[in-house]
Amino acid sequence: MNNYSFLLPENESPTYFNLSRYMKKQGWNESSDYMSANFTEKNFQFDSITAECLEFKNKLANLVEQYCPEVMPLTFCINDQNWISVLNDIASKFYQRDNQVIDTIKNLVWILKPAELNNGKHIKIFQNLSELEEHYLRPHRLGGGHVLQQYITNPHLLKGPSAGHKYSIRMFIILTNYDGAYLYPEGYFNIAMQPYQDSNFGDLRCHLTNEHLSDEKINVIQIPTEKYNLFKPLYPKIKNIAKSVINALKKQYPHSFNCNTNRTLAIFGFDFLVDNNNYVWLLEVNHGPCFPITDDHPLQQSLYKIFWQSIISCFVETIAVNKPIAEVKYQLFEKLV
Repeated sequence: MNNYSFLLPENESPTYFNLSRYMKKQGWNESSDYMSANFTEKNFQFDSITAECLEFKNKLANLVEQYCPEVMPLTFCINDQNWISVLNDIASKFYQRDNQVIDTIKNLVWILKPAELNNGKHIKIFQNLSELEEHYLRPHRLGGGHVLQQYITNPHLLKGPSAGHKYSIRMFIILTNYDGAYLYPEGYFNIAMQPYQDSNFGDLRCHLTNEHLSDEKINVIQIPTEKYNLFKPLYPKIKNIAKSVINALKKQYPHSFNCNTNRTLAIFGFDFLVDNNNYVWLLEVNHGPCFPITDDHPLQQSLYKIFWQSIISCFVETIAVNKPIAEVKYQLFEKLV
């Protein structure tokens, strides 16, 4: 047992719920007073502008384009005002040369994602620019900022009973304002339940690896990364991509990583895709992902139990007692920057 106390509104987020549960199991006392608690939700108030640069897809695209464009598929920021110029720019760069269609790349496929929405909401796939133009001419489409990204049409597939299935890899990164960023070395595969179809873009179930799409029906099977031998050679590539992105973030917002008082942290989920050439791509980043909160979730015991215990011992306790950084042992976590 310890004498630490905490105050987290556990009903506000899955992160707070899970931390509250595991902190109680480790002997933490739940407080009703922010002033007397050793750890509160204020310790999750990592600089909001910096966090949004990762979570909002258009801001992430701009960051990556400036510092490390090789880590993401070709991406354009597009909105209600600039869509015509964006499509014209794409046409001139990738579809025409001296007014002739370039045969080798005329079959580019594009995926359109709302900049500030998650969970696959309002994502659309287009096989050509004319379809995109028709979409933007529709009066009742979803407006606002989006990213238009080259869709990877040659994903590496995991073989099912009869066909290959697309997957993405979710990894977790902890950002702190006092000691850089850390990567948790275990994550999970989001494997689409619907077999991949490279000629059918109308059924998004086989193309998107979000846990849910338009309703609450499960769209994927989640398997811990430790279950697949293919993850081991991918991990260094994932680590290098994450390091490049966080270094870019640190260059853009240095003030967010140089705090000696009022320590804060944030938890992010990074999603990666592997193509059939074993090239790893960063797809997107989620701030405070929707972690499972029930004991019967298949990843609760195999992944999250140790994950939350490690978060508490490596970060939460460090903040609670204001432990000198030089004395902190981060155990399973790998430092990125």
